[in-house]
Amino acid sequence: MTDNKEYWQNFDETFFKDGYNLCDMFLTTGLTKANLFAAQQQLYKVIDELIDTFLKRTASEGNPSDCKMGCSFCCHQTVLASPYELFYLADFIQKKYPAKTLQSLVERAEDKKSKTSKLKVDKLLQYKQPCPLLHSTGGFCRAYQARPMACRIYLSSSVKSCKDDLETPNNDAIFPQLYNMPLRAGRMMNEGFHARIRKGRETNLQAFENTIEEGLLTALDPKAFDNWIKGQNVFRKLKD
Repeated sequence: MTDNKEYWQNFDETFFKDGYNLCDMFLTTGLTKANLFAAQQQLYKVIDELIDTFLKRTASEGNPSDCKMGCSFCCHQTVLASPYELFYLADFIQKKYPAKTLQSLVERAEDKKSKTSKLKVDKLLQYKQPCPLLHSTGGFCRAYQARPMACRIYLSSSVKSCKDDLETPNNDAIFPQLYNMPLRAGRMMNEGFHARIRKGRETNLQAFENTIEEGLLTALDPKAFDNWIKGQNVFRKLKD
């Protein structure tokens, strides 16, 4: 990919507008849970299709992705998600799983939260522990269809680099060999999407990201979404 600054500026602006306009199509009748979730589902559909096209191209160019079903090195790191992503995720697992399984996921989230909630951001981003949604034996995500944007755009060309990153979390010189294009496109679409959510009367909505484990526990509270819509600080801000 090019290193031209003007190219990337136009790239960012284009995908930001795409995310904004996509969200706007669904919120014309108001910011409701149904409208927001419909917009969220469409956002994920669009980015998934973009990634599928991108991966076909990289494979044809001799630079295929090493990401495969059952590979879960990246599922041990800290993942941050926006409030609307966490509510969508919570709704998904509540509808998909029976009470016993849901309780197991909650317990795993509480276990990871007990460790990550004490960490400042720099240490948090280095911390490695399985995501509460990672199947303990199958190596797959229990909420794959509803996984946050950060999970969707995290694509590696080298599984060895992911393994090395997991095994040496405190070495900043070692990091996964990720594709830049999907990372950047997904982030900008998310930013545009979020900007539309907070437009006008919704500008008081809490916007900062939370970890999956802590944010999911918050989002599972039956009153959390309505309180968030009212502008209340539902999610805890991460430590600097």
